[in-house]
Amino acid sequence: MASESRRGAAAIPLALLGASDGAVSARRALELAAGRRTPVLVFAEPGCRPKTVAESLHVRTRAGLPFVAVDCGTAGPAEMDARLFGTLSRRTRARDLESIGANAAIVTAGAGTLFLEDIDELPASAQRRLARILRDGEVRLAGRKPAVALPFRLMASTTRDLDTEVREGRFRQDLLRRFAACRIVLPPLRQRAGDLAAIVERMVAEMGGAPRSFTQPAVTVLAALPWTGNLDELNDVLAKVLGHAGAIVTQEDVLGHVPIDGAFARLDLTASLREARRRFERDYIAAVLEHHQWRMSEAARALGIERANLYRKTRQLGIARVPRAEVS
Repeated sequence: MASESRRGAAAIPLALLGASDGAVSARRALELAAGRRTPVLVFAEPGCRPKTVAESLHVRTRAGLPFVAVDCGTAGPAEMDARLFGTLSRRTRARDLESIGANAAIVTAGAGTLFLEDIDELPASAQRRLARILRDGEVRLAGRKPAVALPFRLMASTTRDLDTEVREGRFRQDLLRRFAACRIVLPPLRQRAGDLAAIVERMVAEMGGAPRSFTQPAVTVLAALPWTGNLDELNDVLAKVLGHAGAIVTQEDVLGHVPIDGAFARLDLTASLREARRRFERDYIAAVLEHHQWRMSEAARALGIERANLYRKTRQLGIARVPRAEVS
């Protein structure tokens, strides 16, 4: 992230940090959402930390006001109704299904932000009431008249395709429609190989302790992993690596603490570390070159090395471009 100042980068959530297409697109969507007041939906795989993106947007638009987060997958229908809309007495429920108590999350949020994590897990009854409240923009609190306006801004996250959830009857179409104007898609870590160096640097700094630096081969190993758990998984791996490495974190330090699956399941585990590293480096550089259609300058930037060094490595490792006509 040479193009960003350290101060500017520090304000960007790790989920949005970097120059990859996905990170840039997500930041643009965040800027668009900052200029509007409509609900915001964040699509993200597990471990991508959508809550930090919602908090960042909240700071930009409603700093100083409450930020109330509710995990929709942690309670059953009755408890979730009470958490979101307040506890109702039997008499109140019979008289007015829209009456809620002042202990509700939608009331606590005030003019701030209500963030619903994993909104796809929201029970059907809560979906129905939330859709009605968003439509009306107000609700009658228990024991009060007239209706009270609800000025909170709704933000939510999901790991699922909500259009599919609607088609299969698990999510309300009228509720999903509220998010049509502002949607942010967080790229998974496996699509952000070029961002890994900046992400690792920030994550290590946030862990505290003595300053550490990673060699380029160490970052190359990290960038090649599938990261099914995304940022949370990377954080766990880095914590293990830093617990055993010195001030300079090498490729060997990383290889000793990464899961032996995914990208590493195909390695010959009978080979020496020197040979395994050579094979890995060859395969990874070849993959980067193919990804950039053998544009050496672009590939060198992605790898974090000079173009002359890339030419030298392709010769040393025996990497040659396969003509298209020969590709099966």
